[in-house]
Amino acid sequence: MSNQDLYIPPHGIYFRLLGYVSQNVIFSRTAQEPQVGQIPVESVYSDQWFTLIHGTGNRKGTYAIKGKVSGNVLFSREGPAPNVGHVAGNGQYDDNWFKLEPGKGQYSKQFRLITPSAGVAVFSRTKMEPYLWNIAQGQVYSDQHFSYIFEDMNVDRIEYDLNLGKIISSNPLVLANQTLTNKTDHEQEMSFQLNETATHTSTFEYSTGFTITIGMSFKAGIPLIAETEFTVEASSTNQWTWGEQTSFSKSYTATFPVKAGPHETVRAVSTVNKGELEVPFTMYLSSKSTGTKTETKGIWRGVSTWDLRHTVS
Repeated sequence: MSNQDLYIPPHGIYFRLLGYVSQNVIFSRTAQEPQVGQIPVESVYSDQWFTLIHGTGNRKGTYAIKGKVSGNVLFSREGPAPNVGHVAGNGQYDDNWFKLEPGKGQYSKQFRLITPSAGVAVFSRTKMEPYLWNIAQGQVYSDQHFSYIFEDMNVDRIEYDLNLGKIISSNPLVLANQTLTNKTDHEQEMSFQLNETATHTSTFEYSTGFTITIGMSFKAGIPLIAETEFTVEASSTNQWTWGEQTSFSKSYTATFPVKAGPHETVRAVSTVNKGELEVPFTMYLSSKSTGTKTETKGIWRGVSTWDLRHTVS
């Protein structure tokens, strides 16, 4: 992960800080000791939520990590003990400001918490004390890697870049193959009835930006082909789940007349195109607790059908 790929949430978006090795999250509180520590991720409390204060001027590119409950910011220093703790304010000390260094290799979805002023990186472990402490930043170990667990968000809207939509594959699909026979001695007008369904799929895949929790549900229209161009389904009643492929049915109904001569059999074949589509999207979200806005970019992928046509012979 490069610096450009690491998502930095805006101030007002809250998250928990999860240790990769420990599977513990950091807390910041003032009501009891220890005031700063870690606890297994399964136990969710309000003192585990943080937001970033973005540095400006000579602190640009570094961030203060402010607790939602305590109102304090974390620090990481060489001493005196505790090396990792918190202090009141919005980052008036150098050791309150962290660089979020992207992980590499198997840690590509993680980051290290480094205080440039002290040259140390925070670690989180459970096998020996101290559990939440720091070490010289040049010594890189797995227990120094963290990730965000974000608060619940609202999906405000999704915008698709239809001009970049692609038809990855397309093949004809026969929906119905029907015959009608005129058993009389006179020409007759008869009608074919079509009432069939085709299975579609829809998946939203992450590219960059805010990391959405697997399993989050939301409503949105999705791309489709109308005649020869991409458009977006007007209805937003469909419910989707992030990280999962959703299957649903599209109904095709039609009635079309044909003329059949005496004792003639007429065949009607109803066909659509069925193919794989992909369209880039931007999802606009807002915090349920603060209203702070952010966005996610990704690729929508789906199997769809279009261009219903009938061949009569």
